[in-house]
Amino acid sequence: MKNFNDGKPYHGSSAVAHGQLQGATAESDNFYFFCPDCSDKNILRILGYEVQGPGTPTPPCIDQVTEKAKRVFTLVFQLHCEQCKFTDFMKISNTGWQIGKYADIIKRRTSE
Repeated sequence: MKNFNDGKPYHGSSAVAHGQLQGATAESDNFYFFCPDCSDKNILRILGYEVQGPGTPTPPCIDQVTEKAKRVFTLVFQLHCEQCKFTDFMKISNTGWQIGKYADIIKRRTSE
């Protein structure tokens, strides 16, 4: 069986970081990511994924939440645009910020 990303490390580029990757639900509860390079919100395909975890790292905001996650996880997705051939990685995780305002998180990240 082929390893995810051929065993190479994967991190999203600046095209998907700092609020650049956007998406929405449509006719159902499925979430669609939009290509950051296409101006017409072309939908990205998910070519592959990997589940990282379970782990025990503590999210930075753990002392501010009332409900705690039962398990820690990170899902890594390889995304691809059929229209412009953009390909990148992004992660969904419950180990990072999970409370507060989006603008505050972006502001904090860009000032580091």
